[in-house]
Amino acid sequence: MTAGLILRNVKLHSAESQLTDVFIEHGLICGFTPAGEKTGFPYYPSHDLDGKYLYPGIFDCHLHGSIGVDFNYINPEKLEHLSLYLASRGVTSFFASIVSDSEEKIKKLCQFYARAAEGKLGGARLAGIHLEGPWISPQQSGAIARDYLSLPQIEMLDRFQEATNGWIKYITIAPELDGALELIEKAASENIVVGLGHSTADYDVTREAIKRGARLATHLGNAMPQMHQRRPGIVGAILDSDLHVELIFDGIHLHPAILRLIAKTIKPDRIIGISDATMARGLRDGVYSLGISEIEVKGGVSFLKNSDVLAGSTLDSIQAIENASEILDSSIKSVYPFFSRNPARLFSQNSGEICVGMIADLLSFNEDFDLCDTWVSGKHVYSAVL
Repeated sequence: MTAGLILRNVKLHSAESQLTDVFIEHGLICGFTPAGEKTGFPYYPSHDLDGKYLYPGIFDCHLHGSIGVDFNYINPEKLEHLSLYLASRGVTSFFASIVSDSEEKIKKLCQFYARAAEGKLGGARLAGIHLEGPWISPQQSGAIARDYLSLPQIEMLDRFQEATNGWIKYITIAPELDGALELIEKAASENIVVGLGHSTADYDVTREAIKRGARLATHLGNAMPQMHQRRPGIVGAILDSDLHVELIFDGIHLHPAILRLIAKTIKPDRIIGISDATMARGLRDGVYSLGISEIEVKGGVSFLKNSDVLAGSTLDSIQAIENASEILDSSIKSVYPFFSRNPARLFSQNSGEICVGMIADLLSFNEDFDLCDTWVSGKHVYSAVL
């Protein structure tokens, strides 16, 4: 990677009225000037965007795979291919979301993805690991197989985190399980973001979990009982708090009217847009896997095989942004932070915004919101022929 780069004649998504030059050094944004203005910055190779819009890269913190890759299986060559695919769809960083499996298998997966995170992929950056299980409710496991679910144990988390050298950044947990509240406190003390989900918890238990350090709701409204007028439950407790909430903007996991109600109820900076995509994304309808579960995609919708239980999604991240804009009747600029700034801030990533000192994870779009270019840490990793 060259020491520096200049992106010339861009329209920043936050200030479209003037053309700007963006200066990048050693993978970080280091300055801005009006287009063509002489500066004291060194002369670097430049890329002329000719008035295209510059946005922060997308950070997908809840992702199980794509294009035939399931994160519960190890394949270095396919991981590299996936990284390039994600970059071609605007994702510049992501977490590898692992579902319940044997403890030994999860440890091996954690070790593999930790090494990948410490190295460099050719496209999108692997920023950490998300464990969606084994500490979830068997009554709300959804498409995650129940075979390897277990009660929360601090010692198990320690073993997983030791295997990853600290790369576990996010865990999903059902707070009503024995030992869950203690595990939430432990994880929070180690700056692991705890998501509440796959749960039957009532209002009081959920509030206690939030008090203990939980910071996120895993795909709000899915794999949890719905709110009742006299029993607000986990959904009511989450909405009656300052917790961040994951939302899947496909109009399937949550009805568009529910998405609008949630967006009216909570502050916009609490919304985390995710794909929850499985290995089936980017492929045709058929039978695939989510960990040890068989899933089937019919009409682009992913189900646990031989059931009507939703199993992740095939949602494209750029399409999710467009869906959010349409469903919420808001501009692209207004909903875009759900997919960039908000998750980056929650997970303490130095990205998600176009500011001096931030990692230069950047996307250029044309007037029709077609992706034109992707940069990851200042490296040009994708260019479309439009």
